[in-house]
Amino acid sequence: MSIYKPCDIRGDAATELTSDLYERWGRILGRRAPPGSKFLVGGDVRASTPEFLAALVCGLSGEGLDVVQLGQLPTPMIYYAKRRIQAAGCAIVTASHNPASMNGLKWMVGDRSPSPDEVAAMARPPELSDARPLSVVRSLDISFDYVACLQEAFVESMDARLHVVLDPMHGAWSERARRYLHAIFPQCLFSTIHDRTDAQFGGRTPDCTEPRHLTDLCDAVYQERAHLGVAFDGDGDRIALVDGDGVALRPEETAWTLLSSMADELPGQPFVYDVKLSDRIVEAARRFGAEPLPERSGHSFLRERMLDTDALFGAEVSGHYFYRRLGGGDDGFYTVCRLLAYLARSGRSLAELRKACPPMYITPNLRIAADAARQSQVLEQVRTAWADFPQRTVDGLRIDFPGGWALVRRSVTEPSLTFRFEGLDWHALEDLVERFCDALPDEGDELWARYRAAMGGESAS
Repeated sequence: MSIYKPCDIRGDAATELTSDLYERWGRILGRRAPPGSKFLVGGDVRASTPEFLAALVCGLSGEGLDVVQLGQLPTPMIYYAKRRIQAAGCAIVTASHNPASMNGLKWMVGDRSPSPDEVAAMARPPELSDARPLSVVRSLDISFDYVACLQEAFVESMDARLHVVLDPMHGAWSERARRYLHAIFPQCLFSTIHDRTDAQFGGRTPDCTEPRHLTDLCDAVYQERAHLGVAFDGDGDRIALVDGDGVALRPEETAWTLLSSMADELPGQPFVYDVKLSDRIVEAARRFGAEPLPERSGHSFLRERMLDTDALFGAEVSGHYFYRRLGGGDDGFYTVCRLLAYLARSGRSLAELRKACPPMYITPNLRIAADAARQSQVLEQVRTAWADFPQRTVDGLRIDFPGGWALVRRSVTEPSLTFRFEGLDWHALEDLVERFCDALPDEGDELWARYRAAMGGESAS
């Protein structure tokens, strides 16, 4: 697959990415920003990041920009610095939640995330034009300002008394999250696991959305009798939650909890949601008085919809949560602060909130390997097989049935198709998946096996 994804760039650091590419990308981004404007750069903890970051800075400074090096930081802190300094743009060397062997590039020029066309344009050589004077690169520590801003935002919750276990997964929030949260909530107790910066992420993939990666956190929360646990992904913009019973919340349960925490603010406000989320989330948003707006999966797509609609809140199934207060952007650390403040204010526990969440009979993403040609064939098969049922194409192909829905979409990170299903109950879900598999003679058996493996004991049988 191409390293140029719909929302960013990602590839194998040893075989697909080079310093020359990063310097070229710096040149291209430098040409998109106004001459002499401020441009911020930073990166995550991967072994390949320092070399690639230096090359990126070389390209940007070669275009005469006022380049500010923020160093090794979580992605949300770099986006915060861009807003705070009102910089023309920023770029982050990271592969987010992908394995340590990979790296990539996220960026923003102006207030907008890159469109798929703008990402694709990074593959072309930079346009020749008059040379700009080489600039001097400066360094800046934004951490004190970032923490001070959050202290001010949550000053009324300084007396919160909660025990929270943090799992930075050896990523960008390692050795930071605990100190920063203690500065914001000085009466809380924060303990940690996997809290040492490690370029190899402890030999694991730093993806907090994978339930198997949350086992250690679940055990730690239960053993320490903590109120909740929080896991961050590799570059620190996504989160996953574990309640005081040691149970990891599903994406829908987290989205519902966050919606509940801002129920007083939601009436009449737009709420942007990932189309892969359960219909129960849409129903809950309407009950809270919000206006639900569907959007395709992908950080850039949800962020653009947040800006276009001035939405109060947005939720993606992968653990990104967006806020009007953040200029339509997302910040996993800010989300944690909001949640802790709400739990302290309401006196409710995360376990109580999870149990109050309406039941949702939905699968996780089920991936089937397929090349581009086969992906097109399967999508057409599905479109034809269910031609008599309502179909939506916001993101891939969604078929609405009387007892639920099925979604088929191309993966943006690997050569595969992603399937997701929801039923009104476990029997409806299993019946829907079974009928769907029967309509796909080539992929049906594998899809059914993945469904059974993913759902475990949560099924009609």
